[in-house]
Amino acid sequence: MIREEIIQYYDKCESDYRLLWDLDHSHAMHAGFWDENTRTLRDALRRENEVLAEIAQITAEDRVLDAGCGVGGSSIFLAKYYACQVDAITLSEKQVKTATHKAEAAGVDSNVTFSVMDYTSTTFSDKSFDVVWGVESICHAQNKGAFIKEAARVLKPGGRLIVADGFATHVNNKGKEHYLMQRWLRGWGVSALETVESFENELIKENFEEITFRDITQNVWPSAKRLYLYSLPAIVLSKMGECAGFRTKAQTENLQSARCQYEALKKKLWLYGIFCAVKR
Repeated sequence: MIREEIIQYYDKCESDYRLLWDLDHSHAMHAGFWDENTRTLRDALRRENEVLAEIAQITAEDRVLDAGCGVGGSSIFLAKYYACQVDAITLSEKQVKTATHKAEAAGVDSNVTFSVMDYTSTTFSDKSFDVVWGVESICHAQNKGAFIKEAARVLKPGGRLIVADGFATHVNNKGKEHYLMQRWLRGWGVSALETVESFENELIKENFEEITFRDITQNVWPSAKRLYLYSLPAIVLSKMGECAGFRTKAQTENLQSARCQYEALKKKLWLYGIFCAVKR
């Protein structure tokens, strides 16, 4: 997936996230985490940040790189509740402007810096971060190994890498299953998902240790189903809007992907999990 397509996806579809995914309040573009502590989507979106911060053992002394920060939800959360310093990067200039405004409104702009940068090739110094944080952003990398290599470069020894994302359960799907996965992923600006095994192998290759993986598919299932239910009437309306000239093809494909991701999940073609690893 080329850079321009990823930027277009997020810039064109931000309005849908705002309408359907509590974007203006939660500033989140991730799936969320549903457990006994969650009652609403807003709760789940916040809860995922809490769970990831707990696993990564974030402290006020940490400098965090938010790799693929979206509109700044996780960065703002970490700065507000953990008082750490966050450097947040995204490919989208629009997202940088939105995130900067939201950080100022939240009163944490002194703790967070937003920049346009590719997380596979950053300008940060070697060994400059305590944590690299990637939430549903690393899937967009055509070469996930390039991201892991860059994360290893910028992390201090003993630094933590945490990634929450979707992972493929099969290497080579055929026929209808291949079509379903491609229909989903292309609409969301993703070339392909890595398998858990291949992602772990890349971590080992770059000298990460204490590697853990937690399958939390059941904790994101309610969000996957919610997206599916939203998509069914919305696809029809979006196609009508596209014909009328006030919706784009990218926005319609985003909704079609929302349908396909749930259908693929029910077929167990992918799972959702959290990797955490320590730089040796």
